[in-house]
Amino acid sequence: MSVLYLLLTLAFAGVLLALLARPVARAGIVWGLAALLPLMAAMTGALSVQARSARTLADYPPRPVTLTISDGIFKRAVVLDFMDAACVERAVRLRSEAILTTPEGPLRLGARSQVDGPMLPRPVVEALTLRGELICPNLKAVQEKKK
Repeated sequence: MSVLYLLLTLAFAGVLLALLARPVARAGIVWGLAALLPLMAAMTGALSVQARSARTLADYPPRPVTLTISDGIFKRAVVLDFMDAACVERAVRLRSEAILTTPEGPLRLGARSQVDGPMLPRPVVEALTLRGELICPNLKAVQEKKK
């Protein structure tokens, strides 16, 4: 699909250049093509990223992940499903303050947290994020109190 949009974008650019080369080109047509060109380029880029994300996720099947999480006070081994593991990877990478709800009780993730174990690869988590599929019901952000 992204190849089709790329070809359409190149066709629009070619028609625009051909019209600009002619001295009798209508202004409305030139303006219309010039306005459509960035839209077509954006659609091509977005579809390309979506296709690349789908390929990345196809290469990495979802499976549970066992991690040992230490929040500075407690150290606990937890088995997380694919989405929760992706949420934890993103929270740790971004150094977010959050609380992970587990069957054994809540765990705080933050600057002092340490996570040991096989984390999900960053490209997989980014692909889930780009596709809008990363849903984190068990990870809640902690509001920082203003001083």
